[in-house]
Amino acid sequence: MKRALPILGWVLVGLALVVSSWLDFANTAQGGAIDLRNRITGLRLLEQGIDPYHYKWHEGDPDVYCDPFNNPNLPVSRTTATPALLLVNLPLAPLPYRLAQVLWFLAQWLILLGTGWLWLRVCTTPLERWLVAVFIVGLSYSAAWRLHAERGQSYVLLALAFAAWLSLTFDPKRTNGFVAGCIAGLLIALRPPFALLVPFLALHRRGQLAGAAVGLLLGLGLPMLWEGACWLHYFSAMRTNADLNWTHFYPHYSQGYPSRIEGVPTDILAHYVAIPFAEYSVPALWTWLGFAPLPDVFFILAVVAPFGIWLWYSRNLRAEDLLPGLAGWLFLADLFLPAYRNNYNDVLILDVVAAGLVASMRFPWAAWPCALALPVGWAVYAFEPEQAWLINLPSAFFTVGAILFLFLPVFRQAEAE
Repeated sequence: MKRALPILGWVLVGLALVVSSWLDFANTAQGGAIDLRNRITGLRLLEQGIDPYHYKWHEGDPDVYCDPFNNPNLPVSRTTATPALLLVNLPLAPLPYRLAQVLWFLAQWLILLGTGWLWLRVCTTPLERWLVAVFIVGLSYSAAWRLHAERGQSYVLLALAFAAWLSLTFDPKRTNGFVAGCIAGLLIALRPPFALLVPFLALHRRGQLAGAAVGLLLGLGLPMLWEGACWLHYFSAMRTNADLNWTHFYPHYSQGYPSRIEGVPTDILAHYVAIPFAEYSVPALWTWLGFAPLPDVFFILAVVAPFGIWLWYSRNLRAEDLLPGLAGWLFLADLFLPAYRNNYNDVLILDVVAAGLVASMRFPWAAWPCALALPVGWAVYAFEPEQAWLINLPSAFFTVGAILFLFLPVFRQAEAE
């Protein structure tokens, strides 16, 4: 009987994930995965040596470059992924878009399960494994994940890469520091806020610095083989997007498109399922409170300065004890970007919670707000509120949890006493 209960539990976990994936597939089939679309078209343009961040489709251009959500009245396109992140879609770019969309949907789920598998391997007790599995299942039923899967987003890929780095870094005696460093460097190219890993490596994992340099050079250099100025175009477009986000200047547009794009009816390609979403970021809160826009450097310093203080004052602690807090910092850093932040970014909380569970002797207090965020996220998806503050409640709970994880070493010391 004792052996049968765990088997039954894992069967139920598997069934819950199958049901969740089927619900995501039903959503995906209804629309064109509008966020995946701009990354596919962006990569296709990059491969042709065309700046994907300022490109505007015109009648007569190949329809493989056409993104119906690319507003011709704005100076930038909807492509906001880094050139390195665009390259992730290299296997999908040559395919018919509808096939690429289905394959990326499957990839999202495989990546989510792969992230869970990495953490299950690192867990040291059955309880930790159960908690990680339950959290993944719970997150997959939230509005954040539903939106991520339906839009064709890629934050789960960042979660997988970061989970790989964290799992390798927890036990440096059983891993290759060069490989772990390469992952860290690639993460920075995929998502610039991961640059916070560099000072951590300099203090606690110097053996990874060489690999990090190689990974970063690969991430920066490979896209330049197709379009030499792609990173200059990227940062220029992000500067423009930040200005647009401050001014909220998004003019209406009406542009004729073919009735079918890559064989897909345009009304399907441009369709998306009504899943609750709302902007959630510090710059958005700043403007909502009525304050004047601030230079980007203000928000960068608002992360870098306290992170530096945290890292310096905890320099004598074990690196393994600091990893949940480091994951928390990288979750929080997203809140300060001068860009639109959606609730699908919340997928990154998975690594924060899993790292906290692995680093703690028992269930950490910092995980409670994250656990409470799950039923709130289910309610948001079920009842589809229109008020932004209700939609953002799960993100607020995750934010509180991430902040508490910064102090997890203090909790751990208390547990040990």
